Amino acid sequence: MKSFEIDLGAQIRAYRKKKKLSLIALSRLTGIAASNLSSIELNKSSPTLITLVKISRAFDMKIGAFLDDVLYSKAIFCCGSKAGVEKTSSRGVSISLLTAGMFPGRLHARVLSMETDSQSFAVDGQGTDRFVYCLKGSVAALVDDEKYVLMPNDGIYLRPDAVAICEIQGAQKASILVVNSSGMNEPSY
Repeated sequence: MKSFEIDLGAQIRAYRKKKKLSLIALSRLTGIAASNLSSIELNKSSPTLITLVKISRAFDMKIGAFLDDVLYSKAIFCCGSKAGVEKTSSRGVSISLLTAGMFPGRLHARVLSMETDSQSFAVDGQGTDRFVYCLKGSVAALVDDEKYVLMPNDGIYLRPDAVAICEIQGAQKASILVVNSSGMNEPSY
């Protein structure tokens, strides 16, 4: 099998067995005839997009999971030499992308290095899950009315609807790691 081919039938059978469903039970959940499901599992026929949607809903999974083996490697090496400074803003914040070489929209990890005179900035990626981890120095993160002071090895998780304003604390430079889940737009620090 070539790297871009999908053994969709085997995947469907594996998910069905993992859910401990018979073909008849899956047929009842999807409204697709058991004989058609069997034909798909044996790769004798190809499912339509609507059929895949019905099957993925029955498995309580995203339809894209069927494509993960083709689109994404189980591991992606992100070369440190490619993690150079992506840009430096007028706010005194330098951004280094750590996930160079990854497929867009999956996961983004950046190191933000702040000078002592940098201004406050919002942690970008609103609408996605984010994790902010202090690597060096001290950073205050204001989330709504709560203030979190991050020291090295401290982190905070931000829900998609959270807005976090960060600023350096003290006279020391600071660095934070920001990891965003899929759907992140280009940062605007």
